[in-house]
Amino acid sequence: MDARAAYDDLLRRYAELRDLTSAAALLSWDQETMLPKRGAAGRARQLATLAGLRHERFIDPRVGERIAECEAAPGRFDEEERAQLRELARDWRRATKLPKELVEELAAAESAALEAWRDARARGDWKAFAPDFGRLLALIRRKVAILGFEKNPYDGLLDEYERGATEAALERLFADLRARLAPMVAAVLERRDRVDARVVRQRFDEARQEELAATIVRAMGFDLEAGRIDRSSHPFCSGIAAGDVRLTRRFVADDLRPALFGVIHEAGHGLYEQGLPERLDRTPLGEACGLGVHESQSRLWENVVARSLPFWRAFAPVAVRVFPEQLRGATAEQLWRAVNQVERSLIRVEADELTYNLHVAVRFEVERALVRGDLPLADLPGAWNETMQRLLGVTPANDAEGCLQDIHWSMGALGYFPTYTLGNLYAAQLFEAAQREITGLDAAIARGELLPLRDWLRAKVHAHGRRYEASELIERATGSPPTAEPFLRHLKTKFSAIYGL
Repeated sequence: MDARAAYDDLLRRYAELRDLTSAAALLSWDQETMLPKRGAAGRARQLATLAGLRHERFIDPRVGERIAECEAAPGRFDEEERAQLRELARDWRRATKLPKELVEELAAAESAALEAWRDARARGDWKAFAPDFGRLLALIRRKVAILGFEKNPYDGLLDEYERGATEAALERLFADLRARLAPMVAAVLERRDRVDARVVRQRFDEARQEELAATIVRAMGFDLEAGRIDRSSHPFCSGIAAGDVRLTRRFVADDLRPALFGVIHEAGHGLYEQGLPERLDRTPLGEACGLGVHESQSRLWENVVARSLPFWRAFAPVAVRVFPEQLRGATAEQLWRAVNQVERSLIRVEADELTYNLHVAVRFEVERALVRGDLPLADLPGAWNETMQRLLGVTPANDAEGCLQDIHWSMGALGYFPTYTLGNLYAAQLFEAAQREITGLDAAIARGELLPLRDWLRAKVHAHGRRYEASELIERATGSPPTAEPFLRHLKTKFSAIYGL
């Protein structure tokens, strides 16, 4: 077949595969939001069938033939087309290593583990989750071994979420962050009485919390005609397809922060999904370049923007209008301080910016030991509690606020957690670049004008889809390779101002 015809056939086939992926994503979203309890077994079968069909179609030998025909004539394609071929070929070569039955077993095990986690978390009972998670973990270990990571299984997990990341490099990064954050955390905690968060720790009506969050999400530029916000046990964003990006949220009745910042976080993910170019839809490049960059978008909006004083100068009056009784007389500075309170906390998704990466470090340590087989499942709650005490100075009272608090392991997403820390680093570096390039950005945010930042991110990050790896994308957007320094500057500047360091 002519190389150009082979290329067109590859994109046609890939578009069909993306449709199958979208159907599975919709079923997964439904499982988290709408599915009746007795429908769980059927949903596991459906997801396994879809995963098997997609895998079988993708590893069709004719796909390999078309790739070979295109790679034999590189001069027939422009730079973007070569990038399309590069990403498709990488995905295909990875997929061809995996047997169909393993792909189906993984999809079914993830669905079953999700239901087991939900029930176990409600009861705070790790033992109820361990059997399903053990089966899933065994399949994940088998998968990374087949993919060629038998000696370094954690690198195989990282490769799925942040290409180029390695366990060794992350070990150095977390050691450096712990060493540099520990003195700052200690200094802030000595001055904890300088921040009073009672203003945001009151009873807040759920419907009004939803109203406030939706107002801010719209100001960020998230298109609610191309998306929606629903309830789930753990907030997430799902990019189903072009024009269909779904966010979820959970509310806490006596604290304004978890729901508000949870929705802003997921909307950051949603803006990335909505910002991917339509012309790349259903192609290999029409996806995010990696989870670290994806998390950078959510962490940038949640923390760098929405926990800033300029943001609260714009949105404190909005919050007061929505909650006139609870927030009567509250100032922008008072709310800014309250949403940046630093404390030793148990729950990652509710943690402040300063201690958040220590929560990620806990998970990094524990799941590495799990994947290596050094930590038996029966011992995991104890290991979790010991690591929490050592790194954060707190010990969970039960498994629900300990090792069962996150949804990720039930979804098979081991190796995902480090992308939150990488996202924090990328976010600070991107925002510094945006401040250099957007005249009066802080003043615009203080007026509630968030679209200039959204548009800058769309041009610098979203528009490229999967064309570049994370490190190259960040360097192209900011002019420098990824570094932790902007993030550490951001923390020092903010918390010195709030706590008088």
